[in-house]
Amino acid sequence: MSETLKDSVHQLVEEINNEQLLETLRDFLSLRKETPHGKLWEELPEDKKKEILLALEESADESTLISREEFLKRKK
Repeated sequence: MSETLKDSVHQLVEEINNEQLLETLRDFLSLRKETPHGKLWEELPEDKKKEILLALEESADESTLISREEFLKRKK
């Protein structure tokens, strides 16, 4: 496990001042920690699985990707 990765996650959490976001993050991480690998995927409805697989396929085409910075600009 990369300590740099853990450090960057810790830093992001430290910078969040939104209690609802922190609760959502905590719940997500708890669920992922407690759920066996692959279990969440198995429980997804077929239409959601198809949407995810399509998004993954589209992401393989670099011409359709935007930078993280561009994505964040659009969210503001």
